[in-house]
Amino acid sequence: MKTQNPSDSVLARRRILQGLATVTAASALTACGLNERTNSQNQVNPIDRAREAGALNTLVAAEYMTVDAYTQGAVILTAARDDTSRAQEERDLAALALALATQFQEDHTAHAALLSETVSRLGATPVRADEVSFTPPPNFRPSVGNVLKLAANEERRSAISFNRVLKGIQTPDSRFILASIEGVDTQHFMVLKALIEALVDVTPALDAAQVVPQPFVASTVSLGGGNGLEEQPDLAVNDQG
Repeated sequence: MKTQNPSDSVLARRRILQGLATVTAASALTACGLNERTNSQNQVNPIDRAREAGALNTLVAAEYMTVDAYTQGAVILTAARDDTSRAQEERDLAALALALATQFQEDHTAHAALLSETVSRLGATPVRADEVSFTPPPNFRPSVGNVLKLAANEERRSAISFNRVLKGIQTPDSRFILASIEGVDTQHFMVLKALIEALVDVTPALDAAQVVPQPFVASTVSLGGGNGLEEQPDLAVNDQG
């Protein structure tokens, strides 16, 4: 028996994982042409399709509400960042929180767009952005810390909502989309929670655009969405020290 070089074993395992990821993505996305996606939707009876469209529409509304929440939060964060009477540490935190809010809002905008398109494919009319708005809780006090906490609360609720709706969805493409969005909302929550609990340092080196680098867990490009974490290269593990 030929002795296997340890590096060859590592390379083989990596190729297997990459192959599995490719097969999974292909089977869920690129292997399904437009006609196949349409057929999978048509196989669901009209009552279930209408119920599914209604469930997805509630998520569209929730996404637009989260977008509006970040818009309102950005006003508070911008004011704190630009207030020269505040301590520099607080202004730096406000600047980072604003950058995160902007990036996360872009993700939710992409989510709303893809969900709206999916609702349309199911034969229903998607909710419009101007039909919903976010109302902060009655006890909310505007501050940098409270904006971060409010955002974390909303991201957590969003991830849970997607998970609950996912259980009752029959169309494979819709299930795939919801799972991919749910994962990103969970990432948002964990980043915000870490920042709130001071588990990360507020430094210029913290690039908000790379904190949650893609709007979806897995690519939804073929379904009308955006890129997933497949686009991200592996992190180098051969650094010195």
